Amino acid sequence: MSNVVRLAHFSDTHLGYRATARFDSETGRNQRTVDVDHAFTRTIDDIIRRQVDGVIHSGDVFHHSRPTWQSLRHFIRQMRRLEVAGIPTLVIAGNHDTPRVRTGGSAFSVLELALPAIRFVTEFADDHDQDTFAALNMHVQAIPHGALTNPDPVFTGVAEGKRNVLVTHGAVPGVLPVGLFTEPGEQLLDGRLLDPDFDYIALGDIHQAQQVSPKGWYAGSTERFGWGDVTAVPGYNLVTMAGPGEDVTVAHIPLPARPMIALRPVYGDGKQARDLADAVIDQLKVIDDQSAMTRVEFRNVDRPMRREAQSLLKREAGAFAWLLDIAPERLAFIAESGAALADDSTLDLHALFAEFVASRRATYPNEAFAALLLDRGGRALTDAMIAEENPTPEDDAVS
Repeated sequence: MSNVVRLAHFSDTHLGYRATARFDSETGRNQRTVDVDHAFTRTIDDIIRRQVDGVIHSGDVFHHSRPTWQSLRHFIRQMRRLEVAGIPTLVIAGNHDTPRVRTGGSAFSVLELALPAIRFVTEFADDHDQDTFAALNMHVQAIPHGALTNPDPVFTGVAEGKRNVLVTHGAVPGVLPVGLFTEPGEQLLDGRLLDPDFDYIALGDIHQAQQVSPKGWYAGSTERFGWGDVTAVPGYNLVTMAGPGEDVTVAHIPLPARPMIALRPVYGDGKQARDLADAVIDQLKVIDDQSAMTRVEFRNVDRPMRREAQSLLKREAGAFAWLLDIAPERLAFIAESGAALADDSTLDLHALFAEFVASRRATYPNEAFAALLLDRGGRALTDAMIAEENPTPEDDAVS
């Protein structure tokens, strides 16, 4: 056995993600769903090309816990390539993969039958795996999202004389930018999980690849999703490990993805709708990439003027970019509350709802009520967003 082992750590592939009303001309499927499928394929292509010794997926394989048939098929087809290549692989479930009802079953119970050589750890308990990577003298403690939701904490443990890897899915406290809120179901990781006795800690959930502790690394996502990912560099981590207890080398491998570009805000200040539209078009011309997703926010623009400018851009922006998104109007209650906001490019509905709850906390009977409102309201918001994105859950093609 070589003294050097190379692992591919990838995460947050979100197969089945939908967004925009654009469809792929060849398949009739949602274009962003197809983009995400292509990103998954590119990742597997690169991993196999590099002839790595092992593969770890740290959660959020799918965007929903009940993935479409197309997403299941694509996952099986690509992961079977790793089986055929003889590369040992372990997959855990993230918060998007995990059913809210524990007795409801999981797609992974079927996938483990379809992919017998892939190790899945996806239920509500952690697992100390010493078999999948036995040829690499490696012990992996796998902690899926479900295990983090138990009332009792998960305790870490390493195996003496082996390369030790921990893989889990959650947000390390302090990693999210100030003002950017976690989504319902997301777990904040106990700092004790970042145990320095491990040689490498493979983290999933945050879409920006980064090192967050001496041994802990996020691999990021394989595509960009919401506008909070505008600065993300899609790809995966290539981890080079020497002997047990020795330092590892981590290189983030960037892979192509659809460009996502936040334009500079456009201010009204007495301008007409034509002026506003031209200010946006001028920025799009500089980008000169018709495959890009772009976004702009209008500021100090009244609603009639905003709508007129938006109508002009709907007709004209397509010549310069694949998509132009007009950011939602900033809500008055946020300005009134004086609450701190995230950067405008990361503003989302969950952040807005959390600011709304915070701005009215003085009117609630107690803190428990506020927490309950935030939790249940956030879950309802997520359900509504999922329903909007997935009008036909069994099929992501045009009806």
